[in-house]
Amino acid sequence: MPSLKPFLLERKLLPKVWGGRALEAALGLRLPAGEAIGETWELFDRPEGSSNLRGEQRTLAAVLQQHGDDLLGRGTARGHGGRFPLLLKFIDAREALSVQVHPDDAQAAGEGDSGKDEAWLVLHAGPQARIIRGLRPGVDAAAFRQHAHTAAVEGMLWAFAPRPGDVVHIPPGTVHAIGPDVVVFEVQQNSDVTYRLYDWGRPREVHVQKALAVARTEAPAAMADRPVVAPSALPDGGQLLAATPHFRLRRYLPARPLTLATDGAFATLTVLGGRGMLGWRSGGDDVPLPIAAGDTVLVPACVEHVYLSPIGRLDVAVTDPGTHLRGRS
Repeated sequence: MPSLKPFLLERKLLPKVWGGRALEAALGLRLPAGEAIGETWELFDRPEGSSNLRGEQRTLAAVLQQHGDDLLGRGTARGHGGRFPLLLKFIDAREALSVQVHPDDAQAAGEGDSGKDEAWLVLHAGPQARIIRGLRPGVDAAAFRQHAHTAAVEGMLWAFAPRPGDVVHIPPGTVHAIGPDVVVFEVQQNSDVTYRLYDWGRPREVHVQKALAVARTEAPAAMADRPVVAPSALPDGGQLLAATPHFRLRRYLPARPLTLATDGAFATLTVLGGRGMLGWRSGGDDVPLPIAAGDTVLVPACVEHVYLSPIGRLDVAVTDPGTHLRGRS
């Protein structure tokens, strides 16, 4: 029998000036009354704290320290400082986040953190929804650098109206912003380094010089209507939404029981809607886990297969390591 079994994680709620209450409607999350919640961290392992295992006293950091290979998989790289390599979030951008950029691993070394490669799966997009990704064609790099911290930058940014189901990949160095009126599921490297360029007139700190030092200022020769990742069908009935060096993101809406293999590395299952049961081979020692909208389960690498059974509708995002974390290029 495996030394670890799949476990549910408790979330961390983060109030934000740009946040709202949409996670209640989109995912059924219970939010504290009267607070504008911008982010929920569904899986995290940071210096200031780590995910609690639901119903237990242990944290993800403690499990990783005691059972590193069994949890991550042999050869799967850890994040900066030996921490879990990924961080998962829900984001409610009721108002627009700052125009910002993240460094890569080498650029983030001076901050004592990992770089930040991330992808968003759009769960809700209202009438005013907008996402910014990169610069518009024809934008001069020198002009961008001169005006990046001013309102003049707004006309230089590649903005589009997202739709539910869209996937947007944000490699390090990509100038970006979410919102207003957007809810996303975010998968990212385990990093908390953000350099703000422009904050729509809000009186918050910006990091113009650091941001410009890492920003990719080349604009595309032509602009697609919607710079999103096209999903591809998988043989097991799922969709591949994103495949980066640091993570792979898939989506499943199974109508019948489904078997998923871990292939020797950890996997996370985040329920985006509906409910079901998650089982695994335990010799009869463990009962399946009931899972419902908003839940995140971490499946250790030592569990070779899990069995996903929908109860009515079930919508699940599955994340596992990319080629860089698995040591393959």
